[in-house]
Amino acid sequence: MLKAAAMSTHLFALLAVILLLLSRPATPSPDDKVSCATIVSKVTSCINFISDKSKDPSQTCCAGVKEMSGLVKSKSDRKDACECLKNTLSKIKYDPSRIPLLSKNCGVALILPPISKSTDCSTAFRY
Repeated sequence: MLKAAAMSTHLFALLAVILLLLSRPATPSPDDKVSCATIVSKVTSCINFISDKSKDPSQTCCAGVKEMSGLVKSKSDRKDACECLKNTLSKIKYDPSRIPLLSKNCGVALILPPISKSTDCSTAFRY
């Protein structure tokens, strides 16, 4: 019971941070970098899948992964998105090996790496 309460507290804290970050405009202009808040907002619904609590990613998760894929066009964007996810995911318990399955299961060309605290984000994301 204590473990479930701790997990709920972590998820609540993560969602609070996400809501705080989302107070910025979510749509970047062509000259702006994609914000971490935007990236996190696109993949938040994937938490159950990457935490191995659901067999398949939800439709909402896949829609968010597809949107994120469309936003991270440059190598710099992909590196920034990786660093964002790496930092955000460090706050929860999840299975890094399930992250690449999002690309396959959601039908996106962006190859998502198994992001963990040891991931080298300068080479991780690719098409």
